[in-house]
Amino acid sequence: MAKNINSAFRVREILKLVNSQNDKLKVNEVWSSIFGLEEKNPAKINSILSRLLADLHDEVESTREEMMSLGFSVELFSPGLDKCNQVFSSHLLMSAWPSVKQQLNPEVINVLGFCSEILPNEEDLVDIKQLEELKGLAQELRESLIDSTLPSHVLRTIKKHLVKIEDALVSYKVSGIRDFGEALQVACGEVVTNEELHHPDVINSEEISLLKKTWSKSKEIMDGVVSSEKRISGVIRVVEKGQGLIEYIGDSLQ
Repeated sequence: MAKNINSAFRVREILKLVNSQNDKLKVNEVWSSIFGLEEKNPAKINSILSRLLADLHDEVESTREEMMSLGFSVELFSPGLDKCNQVFSSHLLMSAWPSVKQQLNPEVINVLGFCSEILPNEEDLVDIKQLEELKGLAQELRESLIDSTLPSHVLRTIKKHLVKIEDALVSYKVSGIRDFGEALQVACGEVVTNEELHHPDVINSEEISLLKKTWSKSKEIMDGVVSSEKRISGVIRVVEKGQGLIEYIGDSLQ
């Protein structure tokens, strides 16, 4: 069981998945596998991955700043963190994976492990089963749109919100519950204000029913987060605001 959940922990958990990847793959294929991306368009994949790698770089720098603020000697941890940032370079997305993987020696993982235990706890882990259930609901909703008879403009709206739910799931792996809550908060606000989804011919559709289920599961996840007394106040505010919007969606999409 992890001692503390923080930036160093999240980066370490992602990098621990590296060794299971096929050396014949390109860098973008490896990251797509690690993040569980379903997108097939190479240009879109690289755009998504560039954002995620930039976020991982930010997590590394957050770790560095916090370790320095605690007075630890930079030579103890900076070389390992520098190697992380080399691996997270978006310029290497089309490179062969072995050329990047070689940066990740055991020392890098150990440095992240020590940093994660030294730095304070930011949050409790969300139950992986809950995240898988939300991912399953999102996939079910996506499949329901394939043969949907809803107007094309309504489908575009639902797909837009669906992408944001899927983005929230991926963001959680990188930046934790804060980004998860913020991503859902943005999507929630758009659902509430979008009149297309409240039209009588749309509101009772199977697609909207599935959309409501995804929001319900999202609220269930965030309820579990707020119930923990270990949460930092900034995260609580983000999550509680998101919860309020989700509750409003549940009432309005009736």
